[in-house]
Amino acid sequence: MRRCAVFAFACVLCLAGCKKTIGGSELYAFPEPTMLITGTVCSQGEETAFEIGSEDYDPKDLSTAPVIAWFYNLEVTACDEPEAVEGAESYTFQVEGEYAFTYENRGGEAYLITGGHYYEVRNPSAPPIK
Repeated sequence: MRRCAVFAFACVLCLAGCKKTIGGSELYAFPEPTMLITGTVCSQGEETAFEIGSEDYDPKDLSTAPVIAWFYNLEVTACDEPEAVEGAESYTFQVEGEYAFTYENRGGEAYLITGGHYYEVRNPSAPPIK
């Protein structure tokens, strides 16, 4: 009986420590249709603006599709805010003029920030903004 209680307690501790990996689509839903994505890239102390798509609706313009697919395919796990580091690249995305999320690339690791929450990216890659 005592062994069962110890085993059950150990299982509860294990499960409490597990963090669920989710897809980007569970964190943010791009509006349909997403015509314009804008933002900035901060790298090595320099900030560069980018614009993908257009304010004018064109059903044949699929220029925002790679960014949407990239984001939806990210695998993330909720985490605490990581310590700041030098040399990280930060991408801030606005969709249809509204802040959507920030992607921070630190080389071997990356973080997604949205809704005031931090998520560690399990499959980091550079956003397709060029």
